[in-house]
Amino acid sequence: MQQHVLEAITAVGMAFGIFGNVNVIVAICRKKVLRTKGAMFVMILAIAHLVCNVSEVIGLILQFRFRAMSKKTCFEYNILYKFAVMFQSALYLSMAMDICFSIVLPIKHMIWKKRNYVTAMCIFPAVFATSTTVVSFLFIPDEEIPYCIFMLTTDMRIYQMVSSALIALNTLTVIIIVLSVVCAVRKSENMRGSRHSSSSRTNSLREDKSKVFRSTFFLVLIYIVSWWSVVVIFRVITEVVSDLSEAAQYMPYLIIIVMPNFCQAYYVTYFRSPRFRKAFREQFHWFTCGHAFPKIFDKERSRGSKHGSATNSANCPQAQTDSDGKKIRNGSQKSIRFSVQADV
Repeated sequence: MQQHVLEAITAVGMAFGIFGNVNVIVAICRKKVLRTKGAMFVMILAIAHLVCNVSEVIGLILQFRFRAMSKKTCFEYNILYKFAVMFQSALYLSMAMDICFSIVLPIKHMIWKKRNYVTAMCIFPAVFATSTTVVSFLFIPDEEIPYCIFMLTTDMRIYQMVSSALIALNTLTVIIIVLSVVCAVRKSENMRGSRHSSSSRTNSLREDKSKVFRSTFFLVLIYIVSWWSVVVIFRVITEVVSDLSEAAQYMPYLIIIVMPNFCQAYYVTYFRSPRFRKAFREQFHWFTCGHAFPKIFDKERSRGSKHGSATNSANCPQAQTDSDGKKIRNGSQKSIRFSVQADV
């Protein structure tokens, strides 16, 4: 009974994750206005989470989570899952560095080419994910595990090294974000006190920065609450329990804590960004054949009609003036002809 309940909860959570991550990827690819440097990191994060969602769905169909098999076979089934999890764990550090660069070096951050910049910032997460996956595969013990979970496939010494690296990376991520927030607040205060900066410019800059900080803060917060907490819990279990098989029965239920992390890119951007929210509603409108959000395009049409009516009203006085001028000229010509004929 507990197994079926867990599978049902996991299936619902992964369905929401697939729906959200696909929406994020399609929206950023479809809308040029959304393809900023920060949004490109969100899209890459959504791709990594989509791989995790699909891997979990495949595991549900084949019932890996509650099947006993060798560690090597289980690792081969979850190798993409392992890579995606390690990649997204290190990608948060790149996202924090991106925010730091946008505050400390704003001019250089703007002139850096987007494609080269995003590619360079993704090198470290790719190297970290590849190295941890290869090392974990090389040191897989020839044993059998009661549940196919990729965390149980790795040798405990290797897992302790990887988990320590993850904890250090995410601690550094939190520190960079906090320092970036402090630096941004000080910059906004200096701009507000400067004589050459207007109040509207200061308020707009502060508002834009606060939106970016809040969105990234929520992304990192959900990550820490979900995946990072699972890493810490599993690390504590390996330190406390002498025989891991005693606690293996509780491992499948850790997926409930991890699920919010794999669908957060969509829901954070939906509630934090009006541009993303509009793009998501347009896509949902098309997906439901116009039944959802039927008035999503009414604002643009009303703006166009208002603009057209304003233009016509602006041109009307000129048209009346021209016709009045013609009438006056015609009347004057007629009066001149009449006076000439009278004189004759």
